[in-house]
Amino acid sequence: MSELVIACLSQKGGVGKSTLARLIARTYASAGWRVKIADFNTKQLTSVDWVGMRMSTDMVPEIAAEPYTSVKGFKREPFDLIVADGKPDSDNSSLDIAKAAQLVIIPTGLALDDLKPQILFANELVSKGVDRKRILIVLNKITESTTAVQEAREYLRSAGYQIAENDLTAKTGYQMAQNIGRSVAETNFQSLNERADELAAEIVQKMNELSEAANEQGK
Repeated sequence: MSELVIACLSQKGGVGKSTLARLIARTYASAGWRVKIADFNTKQLTSVDWVGMRMSTDMVPEIAAEPYTSVKGFKREPFDLIVADGKPDSDNSSLDIAKAAQLVIIPTGLALDDLKPQILFANELVSKGVDRKRILIVLNKITESTTAVQEAREYLRSAGYQIAENDLTAKTGYQMAQNIGRSVAETNFQSLNERADELAAEIVQKMNELSEAANEQGK
């Protein structure tokens, strides 16, 4: 089985699940890891198509992608990292993916219409055996309103979940980059890339902390 599995999961669409999966994949691949995105949204295959665009222009770092319907396929993979891009509104597959992953990323926007279902989704995972410590919630597509961001963070904290200190703004530059097979850390704008890289670094740090804790428990 692949050394590590990071899952990007969501109860609803449009909150940035695939965006984060691509960012994570690109970050690890840039460090020399063999990375594959497991795209569970087999009807849309957005991450598979995105990798196809990268390959068509010989973009580096190289990232693999493939449709998946079950986590059983992870056991056959000769990759250092599998990034699972989950399917919205799929409780069974999402639970299986979350249990197979060392880290579960759940993105959300600022509106209550995003926040509430994502917290309910996280609660459902925890109730079915997923360790709360392995769940990290990431704010995505935020506005420039500091009040809205603060209120969203307070709502999430009140639910007892870890929230990434870094986030992503709703910028056209991010969308344009992904439309041509780039991640949100590969835009034409340095400030946008730096913001995405800071979030990616925080996710990597969280993954390292969880791995170290697991190793300590295994001794």
